[in-house]
Amino acid sequence: EHPQWLKEAREHEHTPETLEYGISSFIFRARRPFHPARLHAALGARPRAGCLSKLLRVKGFAWIAPWSLRQGLVALAGTQLTVTPGPVWLATVKGAEVEEDWDPQHGDRKIEMVCIGQDLDHEAARAELERCLLSDEEMAAGPKAWFGFVDPFFDARDAEQTAARGGQ
Repeated sequence: EHPQWLKEAREHEHTPETLEYGISSFIFRARRPFHPARLHAALGARPRAGCLSKLLRVKGFAWIAPWSLRQGLVALAGTQLTVTPGPVWLATVKGAEVEEDWDPQHGDRKIEMVCIGQDLDHEAARAELERCLLSDEEMAAGPKAWFGFVDPFFDARDAEQTAARGGQ
């Protein structure tokens, strides 16, 4: 019963919201972990700087350097970033191996996040996220060294759990 129903039904008479508002998306994938402090600085800063300021929503899972057992579930909505523990990586389950997309050294550990933004420069945003990954030197140092990284996501979770227990 909307007066514009016929216009909406006809081809080429409606401008999709993606074009009208400049909304686009890309999938960020990587086979090395994020450095937790660099990821927090890039996506958790208020306001976010540079091309990442155009992100409206990010959702997916990530390999966070000190988190070798569990996936990090990443969610960004507006200015609110959360990274919470997700399922275990299959690489940590004895005898588990997935033939498709299995890395001989790291198993199924990887990053896959959908990034949605307005007037978003995909390549610039991808490059900014890549700067949050571990460097070759950090990768070579190995998982034991990664436990020395400042991890704002763990610190926030720890503080939340302490508050939920009444400060104990």
